[in-house]
Amino acid sequence: MTEQLIVQIISPLLNFDQGLESQEILDAAVGVFALLLFALSLSAYQKTRLRRLLVISVAFALFAVEVAIRQLDVIVFAVGYQTDLVITTILELLILLLFFIAVVIKT
Repeated sequence: MTEQLIVQIISPLLNFDQGLESQEILDAAVGVFALLLFALSLSAYQKTRLRRLLVISVAFALFAVEVAIRQLDVIVFAVGYQTDLVITTILELLILLLFFIAVVIKT
């Protein structure tokens, strides 16, 4: 009885009935690639100590966070399309701002 209740509560949140969509697979690939780029740029920063590489590392990390938030909203939170759109748009603006700062920073 308890297991059925838990499944009834969690199933709509996790969409067990639906398989993985191609968009979810692509988002996962983008998130993993962003984490890889974050690790590589952070490693390059540790070797060279160039501030622009640190800024780029933070931008890649924010990109991975943005993808994670978008996926968690679809899978778990369901806070609403408008809220998700506002959060991801703000993160994208921060990412672009960080890339711009990395370009104009003097070493």
